[in-house]
Amino acid sequence: MMARLPSRIVLVVAMMCAALVTLTASTISAAPAASAATTVVATLGSHGSTVVVIQRAVKASPDGIYGPLTAAAVRVWQRAHLLPVTGVVDSITWAKLKPAPARTTPQLFGNDVSWPQCPKGLGIPSRPTEGKAMPPASATFVVIGLTNGPGFYPNPCLGTQTKWARSHHVYTAVYAMTTYPTPAQVATYGLVGPYVGTTWLPKLANTGYAQAQLNVASMRAAGLVSPIVWVDVESYRVAPWSKSKTGNKAVLDGVLRGYRAAGLAVGVYSNPYLWNGVVGSARYSLPEWRTAGPRPKATAQSRCTGPSFQGGRAVLAQWTTKAMDFDLTCPGYSTPTALAAYFHKY
Repeated sequence: MMARLPSRIVLVVAMMCAALVTLTASTISAAPAASAATTVVATLGSHGSTVVVIQRAVKASPDGIYGPLTAAAVRVWQRAHLLPVTGVVDSITWAKLKPAPARTTPQLFGNDVSWPQCPKGLGIPSRPTEGKAMPPASATFVVIGLTNGPGFYPNPCLGTQTKWARSHHVYTAVYAMTTYPTPAQVATYGLVGPYVGTTWLPKLANTGYAQAQLNVASMRAAGLVSPIVWVDVESYRVAPWSKSKTGNKAVLDGVLRGYRAAGLAVGVYSNPYLWNGVVGSARYSLPEWRTAGPRPKATAQSRCTGPSFQGGRAVLAQWTTKAMDFDLTCPGYSTPTALAAYFHKY
């Protein structure tokens, strides 16, 4: 027969047993939360803008399609960051991989392209295509030229460049050279349009209007979408401007009206020297895409805060090299609202 334990000891043992039962129950109930399965963000066959973000982070080609090469790049990235090497971006990988929200709006970089990027053997004799490379994977936007140099001659690979923009899911806009018309072009278009073409200036304006309308037709035939057309105003040896700045301005007035009639916003690409050489002191207060020409990126950045050439604010700035033209967004124009106003996102 066992001796009876003191009541104090019995009470302590009972309390310990109760605590152990409570701890065990708590541990069992918490186990599912600790082992909850992660969610899949992207895997083989996924596509879209999230895939582009992943591809840029893991240094894969940003085509928006999660294929075997992207999966391989993800595995390399996961191994380097001490994560399970699966080739699948789950919620844990995504949390480490996705860009952190920026406190300030980042400056965006892109390129403009046109007939020089078309395969060789295309284009008009005065502007033969050069087969230059399309923008690098780091480009976040592209501005596609609608002309093969002078007005009334469409970019011969506009459809191909539009497909490139779609497949790379970049922000996209368009620009078009504006040039002084030939006598034959004035004879063809000068009497047709919104201006009463009884004198020379209205005829020039009607011809400019037709120039814009043709570019809009080319753009729509290619399925190219942009909320704005950047009107390129510069000296151009292939189609030189006249010595009359009043006549040149009449052409430009018609061009601007032509794009607006098609429901498009307009901006102007130029710089003070080029602008003054073509239309003098004309002021429209339109958005500006300011070119620094063959100068460093820092010079282009300074153009954002430099003087206006026609009374508008700087939205984009450009610098050029022999290989490619480069562009950047000016301060305040990288926000979602600003991007929607100046680009179409594919």
